[in-house]
Amino acid sequence: MSKFAIKAKKHIGIVELNKMFTSQQYANNIFIKARLSDDKELAILTKIVNQELNLNTIEMNSIEAYLDTLSADGANLDYIESSKYFLIILADYLYGIPADGNAFRQAVESLAQHADIEEQPLCLEIARAFYPFWMNENKLACAMHNQAILKANTAEIDSLKKSTIELWNNIDTEFFSTVESEPIDLYIASLHERGISSEQIQTKKKLAKIIIKELRGEGNDKDSYRKVIDKTQHLFTRQDLQQLFLNMSRDFYNFWTSAQLSE
Repeated sequence: MSKFAIKAKKHIGIVELNKMFTSQQYANNIFIKARLSDDKELAILTKIVNQELNLNTIEMNSIEAYLDTLSADGANLDYIESSKYFLIILADYLYGIPADGNAFRQAVESLAQHADIEEQPLCLEIARAFYPFWMNENKLACAMHNQAILKANTAEIDSLKKSTIELWNNIDTEFFSTVESEPIDLYIASLHERGISSEQIQTKKKLAKIIIKELRGEGNDKDSYRKVIDKTQHLFTRQDLQQLFLNMSRDFYNFWTSAQLSE
């Protein structure tokens, strides 16, 4: 811990060692700042110390996942840095609150009250985009607490993985009607206009097809779409793939809705 404090002091300021052991919220805030610093050695050291203390990593992991997604989507550096700055502060307000929309909204509103008026729109924009990442990390943390139950369902999980692989490998051979293809085509055209790489477009096209396939027999409303997304996301057992699917599904929803209105 002393080595961590010395190293951290150079990059994020003085670390109060006594407070690190007496206040989990303070320790969590320090670890988030250190983990997100530009110093790779400090980031690695942070992970090691955090594991030793076995502290909550929900905010830390969700911020990292969100920032990684921004980078992957080609967001400019200034926006990424602004997001990082805002989310480090927001993490303090989120610490220990229930994992639900009302609690999150109250935390964001509390923070916004202390922000400059001109900064509030950006704060709210980032908070809305970050919310799914935070919720997903809370769900993962809950799943880890129920690890014993998950182990008992190993066979079911293996079966789910097999089903996912089969669905992924065969989705391009699936026949889609003109009506079903319309939102997919609109979405792909938009991705090309945005300069998304061919590899990413192919991946997102497969995901769009999976959504349309799963929507068969469901209604054409928001609740039906959400129901399908909630069900389908669990096919992806890897966190990065699940997050990619959730991000893509939110983007694709607008095109699916437009297609429904044009029918």
